[in-house]
Amino acid sequence: MKKFAGIFLFLLFLAGCSGGSQASPSYDEMKKMMTDAIQTEDGKKALRKIMTDPEFRELLVLEQPEVKQSIENVLLSKEGERFWTTAFEDPKFTETVAKSMKKQQADIMKDLMADASFQKEMEKFFGQPDMMKQMEKIVNSATLKKEMEKAVEDTINSPLMQAKWQELIMKAGKGAAEDSGKDTGKDKKTDEEGK
Repeated sequence: MKKFAGIFLFLLFLAGCSGGSQASPSYDEMKKMMTDAIQTEDGKKALRKIMTDPEFRELLVLEQPEVKQSIENVLLSKEGERFWTTAFEDPKFTETVAKSMKKQQADIMKDLMADASFQKEMEKFFGQPDMMKQMEKIVNSATLKKEMEKAVEDTINSPLMQAKWQELIMKAGKGAAEDSGKDTGKDKKTDEEGK
């Protein structure tokens, strides 16, 4: 902003120095000079430099209370409501919003799970007789049992799991063989001591 003001003052100084006895330029003449100066390559470079200046960019940030109020009024208006309603009907938009908020939602859930008052509310909710009946129905339903059986079957038949099963069986076999070898060694010792 200071640089922009500096350029303006410099142009005024040049205009004032150009003619000793001339009267100061009119508003229209000054406007034309400024417009011409900005349209030159040097003027464009100066403007680019100003636009990249951090101080100037801070002034452009939307942090004024009036701007915030305007945005809130637009979002909470009837038109804003209609926009959000139609926007959330689009699956791609919904997916994008969900992905962008995934981390925040996970953080909120973690915080809630650690919150004692939230845990009490959850206990109350799931402890209600109606809720308990519903949970019992779901757990004992034939559909859930079929789903569980299918999940177990899929896990057992998974190529990744088969390799793990094989490894576990081999370890168990080795452990059993070592245990039986130790037992036969003890038996030999007691037999020799008895003789």
